[in-house]
Amino acid sequence: MGREKKLVGEAGEAAAVRFLKKRGYRILETNARTIFGEIDIVARKDGFTIFVEVRSRSTSSLGPPYLSITKTKERHIIKNALAFLKWRKAVGSCWRIDVVSVKLDRNSKVENIELFENAVEDNGGRY
Repeated sequence: MGREKKLVGEAGEAAAVRFLKKRGYRILETNARTIFGEIDIVARKDGFTIFVEVRSRSTSSLGPPYLSITKTKERHIIKNALAFLKWRKAVGSCWRIDVVSVKLDRNSKVENIELFENAVEDNGGRY
């Protein structure tokens, strides 16, 4: 990953944490590792464990950040969430996957931030 892309990602994740805290999310972990990769943010709110995928961009040429989530990425996020729950012995608990879309300007200042609750659903598929 290029240095600029990494900085955009880090700035976007920091903005997402602040944004979620203001909305009553209790942040449990950031950059949580599983055997399948990394979960950007793990939080709790209203009895749910919430896995948050943060998508950040500093340009509009490819559209809003949330459009970068493909079906393949959705399956990857679900696999990570299920692995996290299994590791924490929380299988069967209430959980969901939210997406925070962060548009930054050239100075890494937030231009727009959006929350999509329950944006990725596990429809009982095999992952």
